[in-house]
Amino acid sequence: MYRVSFTGYRPEKLPFFGEDDPLCAELKSRLCVQIKSLIENGAKIFNSGMALGVDMWAAETVLELKKEYPQITLNAVIPCPEQADRWSAEHKARYQKLLKQCEKIITVEPRYTKSCMQKRNYALVELCDVLVAVFDGKRGGTMQTVNYAKTKGKRILFISPI
Repeated sequence: MYRVSFTGYRPEKLPFFGEDDPLCAELKSRLCVQIKSLIENGAKIFNSGMALGVDMWAAETVLELKKEYPQITLNAVIPCPEQADRWSAEHKARYQKLLKQCEKIITVEPRYTKSCMQKRNYALVELCDVLVAVFDGKRGGTMQTVNYAKTKGKRILFISPI
């Protein structure tokens, strides 16, 4: 049994336009194949930072696969309680629906701080044995998370965004 965390880009940093784009559907399919392979090789606990984009898609995929693999669990590792406050009503509802299905909700900071997102990313690394990264080498939070995982000797599985 081992633990998996996810890191990846928010929708605006991805090279396609919305979830209806065939490239997005293909990315989600590759993410599903990777998660299913991890489950079949002993992964049981999955951690998502619950940001828009890759984090939420990974969480939704884990929850969908839970129907086939009831032994797996999903934990939310959120930076602060206000994470979704500025999101659209649709995104807030999606977020709340996912949170209700998580085994645990781990809140890194009691309120928003300039460093809470980075602390959340580092917590995701600390809580995993394997990091699944939707990453193409661009700077930002995903790169920082991948680099931190490398310093911690974590196994990293890369998925290209396209």
